[in-house]
Amino acid sequence: MSRLRERARQTWRLLLLVALASCVKKPSRSEAPPAPAYRGLYLLNEGQWTLSNASLDVIAPDGTYYEDAYRSVNRTPLGDVANAWWRSGDTLWIVLNGSRLLRCLSLPSLRKLYTVSFPPSASPREFLPLSSHRAYVNSLLDGTIYRLDPRTGQLIPPHIPIENYAESMVWLAGQVWVSCGNYAYPHRNNKLAYLDPARDSVLGYLSLPEENPGPLLPLPNGELLVGCRGNYADRPGMLVHVDPIQRTLTRTVPLQGSVYRLALYGDQVYFLSDSAISRYDWRTGQVDYRFLTRSHLGLPDYHLIYGFFYDSLKSEWIVLNAKAGGVRGEAIFVAPQGVRKRLPVGVFPSRILRYP
Repeated sequence: MSRLRERARQTWRLLLLVALASCVKKPSRSEAPPAPAYRGLYLLNEGQWTLSNASLDVIAPDGTYYEDAYRSVNRTPLGDVANAWWRSGDTLWIVLNGSRLLRCLSLPSLRKLYTVSFPPSASPREFLPLSSHRAYVNSLLDGTIYRLDPRTGQLIPPHIPIENYAESMVWLAGQVWVSCGNYAYPHRNNKLAYLDPARDSVLGYLSLPEENPGPLLPLPNGELLVGCRGNYADRPGMLVHVDPIQRTLTRTVPLQGSVYRLALYGDQVYFLSDSAISRYDWRTGQVDYRFLTRSHLGLPDYHLIYGFFYDSLKSEWIVLNAKAGGVRGEAIFVAPQGVRKRLPVGVFPSRILRYP
């Protein structure tokens, strides 16, 4: 279960009465019949732990909303906890943490090409292709990076042992970097692993000045930006710049709270913090915590901003609001003049991409 989900569940428990009051009546929509092709905005809803209600929705260019399009096409639920995805051309891979699955889809039909099932000990987090015939899937709980053939989904042992708790992966400067963070108290880690993808082996670990590294983001200057989330209590987060060639730290930026997602749009970094989407100037180290806050979006304090996407075609932000957790969320479309539209979506909406 992702740390974002744990944070949402805590919020939900603390404010259960308010959450129940806010969702007395939800609009229901029937499942859309399958379309011959799906183009536009793909929306991944993580779903709630153990309930197998993850979903893949599509917002077509004409505004048609295809709810749970994966189920409509493949006649089966997507699975339990859609943790991450990766698109390469007309192929989309979706990592399902709770179901211990990797699903491979053909675009734009969304038809399933294959499904990889991981061992009972696994807790798959992210998928990273290295070539046409080799890819990695890291695992949170069993200290393993699984190797597989992305053409067929066949697992290729032996797999790679790594320190717990593996979170994000990127391929940069000829090495694969994996953040090894905390899972739940009292577990903790502050390492960044670096692997040789040619030999499928861990070369070493870089210790970071703050615990619980999570999201990783390559920067335009060749550095790697690491989002350390802290311990969610008395240790706030930190942004750490890493030189991947020298394997050294070049800058550290302490934060007021935690950091959960990192994205680069234009020449600026944006990250999901505890109460807002914040903007980070990676050149100067300056942080704007009030770039897009709950207040700007008209949201109550107990609502959880869970993801974001900048749609360059329409010059607008799409903010994903999980509300109090465990209920249907919403996608908030924010134009330069303010909120343009609110669209009910799935449970724990987390990621958006545009296809084609």
